[in-house]
Amino acid sequence: MDRRVVVTMLVMMGFFMAVSYIYPIIFPPPPKARVQEGPAPAGPSLRGGELAVSPGQAQAPPPQGAAPGGEAPAPPPPARDVVVDTPWYRAVLTEDGARLKSFALKEYKSYKTNPDLPDKDQELVNPPGEPGAPRDYPLNIVFLNNQEQQGVRDELQEDLRDFRFEADRLELSVPEGGEGRVTFTGLTSEGMSIKRVYTFKAGSYRISQELVLRNQGQRTFFGRLGMGLSSWPFSTQQNRYNVMTGYLNGSFLSESVDDAQEELEDLGPINQASFLGYMDQYFLAAMLFPEDGAPGLEPTSLRVTGKELRGRGVRLTAYWPLHIPPGSEASYPFDIYYGPKEQKSLEDAGNQLSRSVDLGWFALLAKPLAWLLRFFYGFVGNYGVAIILVTILIKIILWPLTAKSYKSMKQMQKLQPRIKQLREKYKDDPQTMNKEMLQLYRTFKVSPLGGCLPMILQIPFFIAFYRVLDYALELRGAPFALWIHDLSAPDRLFHFNFSIPFVSQPTGIPVLTLLMGATMIWQQRMTPSMGDQMQAKIMMLLPIIFIVALLNMPAGLVLYWLVNNILSIFQQKLINRPEKGEGEGKTGKADAKTAKADAKPAKADAKPGKA
Repeated sequence: MDRRVVVTMLVMMGFFMAVSYIYPIIFPPPPKARVQEGPAPAGPSLRGGELAVSPGQAQAPPPQGAAPGGEAPAPPPPARDVVVDTPWYRAVLTEDGARLKSFALKEYKSYKTNPDLPDKDQELVNPPGEPGAPRDYPLNIVFLNNQEQQGVRDELQEDLRDFRFEADRLELSVPEGGEGRVTFTGLTSEGMSIKRVYTFKAGSYRISQELVLRNQGQRTFFGRLGMGLSSWPFSTQQNRYNVMTGYLNGSFLSESVDDAQEELEDLGPINQASFLGYMDQYFLAAMLFPEDGAPGLEPTSLRVTGKELRGRGVRLTAYWPLHIPPGSEASYPFDIYYGPKEQKSLEDAGNQLSRSVDLGWFALLAKPLAWLLRFFYGFVGNYGVAIILVTILIKIILWPLTAKSYKSMKQMQKLQPRIKQLREKYKDDPQTMNKEMLQLYRTFKVSPLGGCLPMILQIPFFIAFYRVLDYALELRGAPFALWIHDLSAPDRLFHFNFSIPFVSQPTGIPVLTLLMGATMIWQQRMTPSMGDQMQAKIMMLLPIIFIVALLNMPAGLVLYWLVNNILSIFQQKLINRPEKGEGEGKTGKADAKTAKADAKPAKADAKPGKA
């Protein structure tokens, strides 16, 4: 063994023995206290303002918040709810944080998978959690301690979501055409007096809120004041529509909750702010900002953050600068919007909220179509019939383009044998083959793009009306006929207790979707074949793809596609019917053109031999 290792081990053993045996002899421990026999005193006694512990009694800290004499104070009373009733909605606020606990829309009912269940008002505040457990309700107040002057980022100083406010009333009923207020007041431990005033107006989903802060303490409050908006999906259906939305820096935002934080961080300084919130297909919850900035504050002083929450939710927070010396007061506006994405309501609320109804690139076409849909509904009183009428009108407008497309495809079908001959004849000479095919198209006055171009020109109309039906709030809960009781829900005949692949709840027979697929197959059989076998096989799969894609789409959309297919079949029937004089005469003319076209290549072939 290495000599150095042996020496090290001996030194360590010697040190251990010295500590274990020699140290207690030189420094003996103090004598143990005697334990007094007999009963111990009843409790601690005060001696000169200090707590003295009698022998034999362990010292324990008094309970937190204990009153003199060791008695625990009575627990605070539970937070009270404030119920606000207006003609359009019923809101509930809680004294815990003066937050919004419930917001139920009276004119819109929640989606239900079982039609036999009773209708319930659509709820827009539904944080997840166990019954009785604390919930992350929206509209909580946040204070940030700003230390940027030391090069440190903002730090959370206080979140008032559990701060106990006191409401000036527990019930508020707002009559038609009137308005009412609810005021919450509180005083923090640092001497900040807080007053939150909510103003509710009948006939509007916009709620005004003024936050008044008064510094009654001895230090200056310096940092940022924020309000948080936590929101989760309003419905278990149509989750693809649940996104963060806003209009900031002159641009409309619509991003998934996964990208909310990154998207808001990339905005940089905010020069213009209108609203920031959370929306789905039909409803919106948003914070509204003064578009000219808060009083005394520049618009660029606003900051916004986003954070994804469990359950596909998001917490959005808006911050304004805070600087309140002792004895001073500051006021901040934090208006909110909770309601439907109904065009008039959004326009009346202002703040660019109407942009939340995003009709896509073809909005210029979609808006007139949406107006036509409401116009026809005003006459027939049924949105299903109104959809049919608008579809017919679109078909009439596009009739010339569609007719030209079908006629071009019919002529191309007649030329397929000749095209096939040219391909076989010049398969080793692509340049000559293309030249001969162009000559053939000129002879018969046919364009290879004649069947595609008119169809492409119709696509904007189809997409525009599709977007209108996809976001039309009027279709929500609107019945059509027979088993279709809601044009915004998938059509289901009967309701089964078992699941079906690709079919969302409630399961049933998607009659409209199957009929739509059948009309597509019928239409394909009527459409002239272009002779490409691979293309024909792909087209055979198209009805199946459309059926699967539209299985869970709203019945109003499927109704539009079905009616459009039926009208297209009728149009093809008219175009494909034999014309007067079509027969030998027409065939003879076509054969003469074909013979003439055949003669040209033959004459061209004879030239090399002659040479």
